[in-house]
Amino acid sequence: MLYKSDKKEMAIIASILYYEKNRSQSYIANELGISRSSVSLLLNYARGNGIVKITIDVDTFNLRMIRKEIEFKRLFPRVKQFYIMQSTSNEFTQRQIGKFATPYITEMLKTSNFIGIGLGKSVFEVINSLKSEDFIGCGEKNIVQIMGGLSNNVEAGTHSNELVKKLSEIVNNNCKYYYLYYPAIFEDSNLRKILLKEQNIKSTINMWDRIDLAIMGIGVADRRSTLFKLFNQYMTKKVETSKAIGQINANFFDSDGNDVPMLENNKICIPIEKMKKINRKIIVGFGEYKVKSILGALKGGYIDIFFTDSITIDAIENDIKGKS
Repeated sequence: MLYKSDKKEMAIIASILYYEKNRSQSYIANELGISRSSVSLLLNYARGNGIVKITIDVDTFNLRMIRKEIEFKRLFPRVKQFYIMQSTSNEFTQRQIGKFATPYITEMLKTSNFIGIGLGKSVFEVINSLKSEDFIGCGEKNIVQIMGGLSNNVEAGTHSNELVKKLSEIVNNNCKYYYLYYPAIFEDSNLRKILLKEQNIKSTINMWDRIDLAIMGIGVADRRSTLFKLFNQYMTKKVETSKAIGQINANFFDSDGNDVPMLENNKICIPIEKMKKINRKIIVGFGEYKVKSILGALKGGYIDIFFTDSITIDAIENDIKGKS
């Protein structure tokens, strides 16, 4: 048995036994010849006087940076949840973002009935990482395309109609899907107007009001965006000379998150007012060049749940600091 000494020494001994040796408080009480309640008081004394400093190492858990998520939730309280993945490069993020987001998005999909799907490489990575066995017995789902298709010049697999098909196959039985077999952008506004009257496209558009969860990407409002491959010269100039800095499903907004109406008679996509009403708007996006777009979307209420990486978050912080 150890002999009693001054309080500080007793607290050090108790702390070593409890925190380093993983001994129970009952064991420590027996070793020190004191009561269990006295051990608890010694441990409290040790924490209160700097003998023991407790750190919670959660940032490395599954690459998720929970501390940083809490910080950003304070900065943008309108966002319901941030999911930030620790990353060393854009290439690493591109490979891992789908796997990182999948466990969380799987649970969200299970509790949703009408699921809207936008386009983008990041959305593809997420859907491609989902597993059919996770959706067995989860009930009927309705998968809805919320933006028309892209041209053949765009990378295969990232088209929104392909993503709808892929997700419907993963969710498997009990699944209904609603496609838009039409381009996202029309040069001829009259052709768009005629097509909108067709029953098959109307049935999909009618579903937009019922969507309770949407998975979407985010883009910039310049030539780095895949969307610009669909524009003619007039459309390109109109967007580039506007105040728009970003877009989600061809819905444009400025740096303060204000709607910038453009090409309304030339596109088939969920209108911005319907999109903003969706209860859970998931955005999967990263890249330092998208910082201003992401900031605008965060300010404008276009994002409820945001999946991104540490590189993008660091760039956002630097941009905020630069303006302060």
